Amino acid sequence: MTSHPNGQLFTPPELPSYLKNVYDLKPVVDVPSDDEVVGILAVIRVANQVVDVQDMGDPILLARLSEHLFNVQMAKYRSKYLGIFPEDAIFKPPALPAHLSVYLTPVTGAPSEDEIIQVQSAIRSYQKYGSSPSMFDPRLDMELSQHLFDIQMARYTQRARQSHTSSSMSYELPTSNPARKVQRSADVAEELHAATNNAGSGSIVVDSNQLVHVLQDAGICNAIEQSNRLAEQANQLAKRSNQLIERSNQIAERSNQLVEQSGQPGGQSNKLFKKFNELFERFNEHLEESNNLAEESTKPTERLGDALENINRVLVKIQHAIIRNHRGNTKNALDCLVNERGEVPCISDAVGGWDLKSLSEERDNGTTKRIPILINDEEHNLRFPDHMLGDFLCFYGIGEELCKRGTDNQLKTGMAGAARERLRTYWASCLG
Repeated sequence: MTSHPNGQLFTPPELPSYLKNVYDLKPVVDVPSDDEVVGILAVIRVANQVVDVQDMGDPILLARLSEHLFNVQMAKYRSKYLGIFPEDAIFKPPALPAHLSVYLTPVTGAPSEDEIIQVQSAIRSYQKYGSSPSMFDPRLDMELSQHLFDIQMARYTQRARQSHTSSSMSYELPTSNPARKVQRSADVAEELHAATNNAGSGSIVVDSNQLVHVLQDAGICNAIEQSNRLAEQANQLAKRSNQLIERSNQIAERSNQLVEQSGQPGGQSNKLFKKFNELFERFNEHLEESNNLAEESTKPTERLGDALENINRVLVKIQHAIIRNHRGNTKNALDCLVNERGEVPCISDAVGGWDLKSLSEERDNGTTKRIPILINDEEHNLRFPDHMLGDFLCFYGIGEELCKRGTDNQLKTGMAGAARERLRTYWASCLG
């Protein structure tokens, strides 16, 4: 799935034939139509129903469809509310049918938690009629989904502005304990595990809100904004350094002129040499200041790299939380977990392109050793050969000290048991 913000082009993921028969998704240009969003939601409902069906379900495709839905709903939100002050925006819910007991009222500005819960309750109640065409209107389901998205974005905007206000007095990126910040992000991401995973549009919008909640509490908005400020400071320092170098060149040129004039007879020669020495001292001062500025200009860039690295770790935790939030996960969900380079096992050269499902089912590897994994309080066993342990530790970046230095991820002698335990603990933390 790709998007082009400048031209507002949103491309959906490639669909298998059975989902194309539901609705053949096309690229969305600028603001999506209601019919386009209805089609996306219809595809997601079917994909969600078959996600656990062997040789048919695809959790990765479902995640990409969710992302595509988020993008088009964001485009609709921006088209309606981008030029309106958040506190002045009025979010009107669609009219509900008589067989729903829930009553929704317009929301002004940022919604309260009770107002969000009420809309979520209305979506869950309405989707119970999804199997009855006479009582379920896909267009109304789309309008409810968009209404929930809109008020959640209003709440996020309010919290982001409050966070920006509280941090606007400082131009320093917090560096006291980056690891603790990433850990906090992971803790907040754990909240996704307890979320309700309703089928269809309701669940997707709820996940989007939780994703925004993780981004908010992890301080990603703060980090990006401060990273931009650091980059701007680096540009200003570089500009100032160039000015000093240019000024130094002018002084050097003037010094050369004085040297040429110093060959003239009379007492003026001594004055010229004195002037030359003064200019040369000033030249050295400018050169020293230029060197200091050049040295300082590298510091914001280094800190910018640290901030982006923290953001990357947070996004990995979020992706793991989204996968974990799906009910009915089996050990095959391990193949959906990305590492810090954004790779899944089947596309990574580090593990030879092996996916865990195929590796566990491969009978020629000669192993009967299994790694027990607890997923949703249910134990699953994964057959795993010893010769691949080092490769997967390297892939996830979780056990370099267990491998020999200067080798192709070869385990140290006697470390196979520790490596299996390291993988078991890591997978359990991602899907447990």
